Amino acid sequence: MKVVVVLVLFSLVALSNGASIGRPVSRKGRPVLSLSFNAPEELLSRTRNGELGNANDYMDEVLFLVREQIVLLGFDRIQLPDGDFSFTWDEYPGVTGGVYLHDGLATGMETIHRVGDATLSSNATIIFFESDCGINTASFGYAISILFMDIGPTASMTGTADYINFYFHSTIDILSGLVVVDVFDLKQMGHISTEITGLGIFNWLAEIIVDFTLNLLAPFFKELIEGPITNLINAVLQAYVDSLRNPPTTMAGLAV
Repeated sequence: MKVVVVLVLFSLVALSNGASIGRPVSRKGRPVLSLSFNAPEELLSRTRNGELGNANDYMDEVLFLVREQIVLLGFDRIQLPDGDFSFTWDEYPGVTGGVYLHDGLATGMETIHRVGDATLSSNATIIFFESDCGINTASFGYAISILFMDIGPTASMTGTADYINFYFHSTIDILSGLVVVDVFDLKQMGHISTEITGLGIFNWLAEIIVDFTLNLLAPFFKELIEGPITNLINAVLQAYVDSLRNPPTTMAGLAV
């Protein structure tokens, strides 16, 4: 596990933006950090020699750990909420039927990765770390049951999104090491393709079912992203920083 690069993250922003973290400056003109934990001598040597890496490397490292935790915690296979609605058919006046969506599942969160370049900036004691993130070929599916008079066909629906992009922004307190992911929002979504099979004589309901499903999932995923997934990323990034301040830290069984 490559967690030591957070130290370089601290160093990069502090050295390049003049952040004040109580460091002395050597007579040779090379900044020397005053650390509250034992950093590997090799890393200190790289830092003093100006081999600081870049924000993309740090974001890739963090998202590597996030992907591991997504699988470990089961967010790679997300159970979707059930939903139902009623309908009428002009061919049978006065008769009401029902559509039931159940056993839904979504996948793809485990593909989260950096999109474009990450950036670092800072004020006196705070590092600002931000990047766009993306999910490739996210997919979902539902079993569908239709009840109408004595007719009760079952069908299935699958859907895929070409891509889903998010905007990530966090702050890291240089002195305390406290991490806050203050923004992780949906930024852009690609084309969503859907397919429903098994409707039979109720094929005319297909577009209505798709619209209902997307409206059902929109608030569910908004809550998922703003809640558990944001908390997960925050916990991973915090553990990433803590592992340098108090090594070693294990990522297994990380509580979110």
